[in-house]
Amino acid sequence: MSGINRIRNTFENREGIKLMTHVVGGYPSLAASEQLVAAMAAAGADMVEIQIPFSDPTADGPSIMTANTKARLAGTTTDSVIDMAGRLAASSGIPILLMSYINPVYRYGIDRFVARTVELGISGVIIPDYPADDELGLIKKCNDSGTAFVPLVTGGSSQERIGRVCAASDSPFLYAVLRAGVTGRKTELTGEHLSFLEMAHRVTGKYVAAGFGIREKVQVETLSKAAHCAIIGSAVTEIIEKESAAGRNPADAVAAFIKGIR
Repeated sequence: MSGINRIRNTFENREGIKLMTHVVGGYPSLAASEQLVAAMAAAGADMVEIQIPFSDPTADGPSIMTANTKARLAGTTTDSVIDMAGRLAASSGIPILLMSYINPVYRYGIDRFVARTVELGISGVIIPDYPADDELGLIKKCNDSGTAFVPLVTGGSSQERIGRVCAASDSPFLYAVLRAGVTGRKTELTGEHLSFLEMAHRVTGKYVAAGFGIREKVQVETLSKAAHCAIIGSAVTEIIEKESAAGRNPADAVAAFIKGIR
């Protein structure tokens, strides 16, 4: 089954709003991050995005930036994260996606990167800084291979642009960025946010996953009125950071957090 179909099945066959969580590959260690993803899946995460560490993660807030730095200093490589994602794709029972900035993917090789996602059963990719004009052909290569290239849209974009950006990708869902800036601080959800999410679904016909500043169950409940999936990243990373600093295994605390959100 292609990655696109695995993701589509998740949206079609699981009830209620879905939950996609985020982990930085290699933080606090490669083995620990793999254990964390397995714990997230067991606790009720419907999808997980695994980030390839990068030196300049421009869309990420302080906690995820710190995790990127520590993972890189520990020697985490693009190959090691892709291999880990492949193992989890085979064992976790949920769609696994890779999140990266375009620089590591370009250095790795576009063709090689897409080929490995297919080979390992990785369902999709999220690349926040990739140009919408598909200058490198990455979106087309993902479409051709059955890998979901997840488009990102923001509230400041016109309906025409949102429709055009999303039409280029065969991904069943889009990533709706709830506010300008970087991840991290809590987003106070308003009727304007919900209207934006409803519009994005109406214009594109895609499932809508909403992220940036989601950290509490009440926010997920609010999003369920207009979105199909909630994305949680920094809140999870902060738990990992706190538990690791205290010398505890963060997987238990992260699992408890996800069960509380669900």
